[in-house]
Amino acid sequence: MIKRPRAIHGRLLLALVPLVLFVPLFLFRTVHGRLNFPEASACLGAGILYFLLVRLIARLQLTSVLISTMIFTAAVFGLTCYLEPSVPWAQEVQDARPVEFRAPSAVSGYGQDDPAELEDPGIQSRIDSLANSGGRAIRNIGLFDGSGTVGMTLGAVGEVTSATAEIFIRTVYAGSNVAFEDTLILTEEGLKESARPLKVLALVAAIVFSIALLASLRNLVLVEQKKGTLLLFRILMVVLVLRIVYISLGLEDLIRPAISGFGDSDLILSISPLYVLLFVFGFINAFRTEWVHYLNRWRKYLTLAGALGMLILSQSILRVYFRGGLTACSLAMGTFIGCVFTVLFIFSSVAFVKVLFLLPSARLLDRRLDQLRIMDGLGQSIYSTFNEERIIRSSVTLGRKFSGADRCWAVRIGDTSVTPWQSTDQGPPVLHFPPEWHREVFNRLERTSGSLLLSRYPGSSLARLAGKDAPVPGSLIASILGIRKKTFGILYASTGRQFGFVSETRALFETFARQVAAAVDNAGMMETELERERYREELAIARSIQESLLPGELPKIEHIDLAAVTVPSRSVGGDYYDVFEVGEGLYGVTIADVAGKGIAAGLLMAALQAALHALAPGFGRNTGETVRKLNELVCSRMPDDKFITFFYGVLDPSDGTLDYCCAGHDPPLLIDGEGGIKRLEEGGLVLGVSDTAPYTSSRLTMKPGDRLLLYTDGITESMEEFTGEEFGTRRLLEFLVERDDLQLEPLLCDLLERLDAFRGGTAAMDDMTLLLLRRSGSTLKKGRS
Repeated sequence: MIKRPRAIHGRLLLALVPLVLFVPLFLFRTVHGRLNFPEASACLGAGILYFLLVRLIARLQLTSVLISTMIFTAAVFGLTCYLEPSVPWAQEVQDARPVEFRAPSAVSGYGQDDPAELEDPGIQSRIDSLANSGGRAIRNIGLFDGSGTVGMTLGAVGEVTSATAEIFIRTVYAGSNVAFEDTLILTEEGLKESARPLKVLALVAAIVFSIALLASLRNLVLVEQKKGTLLLFRILMVVLVLRIVYISLGLEDLIRPAISGFGDSDLILSISPLYVLLFVFGFINAFRTEWVHYLNRWRKYLTLAGALGMLILSQSILRVYFRGGLTACSLAMGTFIGCVFTVLFIFSSVAFVKVLFLLPSARLLDRRLDQLRIMDGLGQSIYSTFNEERIIRSSVTLGRKFSGADRCWAVRIGDTSVTPWQSTDQGPPVLHFPPEWHREVFNRLERTSGSLLLSRYPGSSLARLAGKDAPVPGSLIASILGIRKKTFGILYASTGRQFGFVSETRALFETFARQVAAAVDNAGMMETELERERYREELAIARSIQESLLPGELPKIEHIDLAAVTVPSRSVGGDYYDVFEVGEGLYGVTIADVAGKGIAAGLLMAALQAALHALAPGFGRNTGETVRKLNELVCSRMPDDKFITFFYGVLDPSDGTLDYCCAGHDPPLLIDGEGGIKRLEEGGLVLGVSDTAPYTSSRLTMKPGDRLLLYTDGITESMEEFTGEEFGTRRLLEFLVERDDLQLEPLLCDLLERLDAFRGGTAAMDDMTLLLLRRSGSTLKKGRS
């Protein structure tokens, strides 16, 4: 905040430096033909000011630069009118007594020392004569002859070309002979007038505006900075500087006699090589204006009017320059202004012709630009949402503007149905066009490149197929909404005019439809991905619930060995097992499988565990009553599509008795010491089906060495990789009989390895849970893997 005022003051001082360098023009008289202090100081100030203004004007937008160029031109024109001598030119040439020449002394006698030259009509008259001859020669070329309308057109082109040629010939020769024009002979009164402070101040102001104008032209040339553009403009600037030095130092004295010696002076007229180079490089740089192609229509009109205005004003300023009005006070600075407006004259001429030829296509270009903006808006609007209906709603709105149609709508094409997607019109369009009409359009689109254009829809076969009650647009365009071999539907646009669409609109509409289809496809993929992400989060929560409900460590029970393992699948189910103390030395043993996956199954399992732990102590050994009461609670809160397979037993470790109730669960297997097998099937229905279902309990006694295996259906339903055959209860029993010598935990691990080998490369489709008990005569090792 402290340094900012200092920076502003520094910039103001820097801007005042070049203006101070113009002060010597007020204090000293300039002398032509040699380098002198006032003009050298002014040239230095002009150079510094140019580099400052280049940086300032480069920050402006294109339209602002164009307007600034017109303003600078008008300002210099006003100042030039003030700088023009008050004595009429004809009177000045005829009556004035020459006292000083605004030209090098070697040629300053031209038009006065030789009596014969006093009768000469003057250089300007010979320039006019030569320009008229050149114009007539171009007009008489056979290219501009013809008959009828073509002949009239070619004749008009010839007249314009002839007039343009005359202007350029006159400009080249007049600009080359500025320092030798007979009108440069001024009277004493004229010299005093040019030296007045207000005249000098007006000249300095004209120089400043001319420098700003040159900086603006640089900006216009460098809008599209292609290879070599900056180099060509720098060459133009070098030629302009050399032209000023060439005129100011009187070097024309050496060149003019040599050129005039090559031929008749009527033809040569002292063409200045540097002025010709200025003209050539001015033309080259003037054609570096491709930006006019991209202007919209009203900006083209503005540029055309501005170019015409600058063309007229620059001609008027050059007229004063050619006749010495700008060089009376300072030959160098007057030459600088003349060179700048020579470049402006060329630039405005080329710009005028370019814009004039581009105007007929301006409306079409505006429409293309609008279509591009709509395409950009389409991307911003349809890719900012993943809602399919919003995408189609935005698409049909933009599609109507994009194609210039009266109506735009979309329909979804299914295997057996056609349904409206979205419409900007009143009433869904599918009600107006029968399904077979849409099917026929779809078939045609599949046979073609994906788009259809009917410029005269009323006479088409589709109009007859639609029937008498269907609307009859003048033109119809349709494109398939599909991407990557996926088809979503059809996008339509219609207008009441016949031939309302052109073939280019068809191609752009097809591209537009592909963009819409891509957005719909992205929305579908995003929705799928979101579903997957939600599913993954749900599985993580369900797995967390499941793990929190399972016992962290199995209880240590005298005379009973315990081992358990659970292997979760990719899709978490509702497997649950538990061993807990009921009271009075009894232990509850349970295993369950909640139907369903994810959080819902986890929550049901949590509710089941809480209810069981609350009910079990009150019913003791009466497992049937415990399960019945548990079923009533589950039925009151269970969704209709859910159920629970459940096994519950109460074990007395002291004598090995087990009271149990199996509610639709895979029957646990009791393997005695001799290899005998018993299925514990007694109980009742699965939980959650009927709140009045009866449940009975049964009792058995486990002898020392007997094993009881509780498992879920994930074990027996494991499928072989190639045949799809299930592992089954038979293979499970065979394994248990074969491995009766193993400890419990190694036995369970071997069983899981057997299951993995049976499945091959396929993953488990369901959770696998095993709970194994064995009665012994002593306290044995317990644990959970």
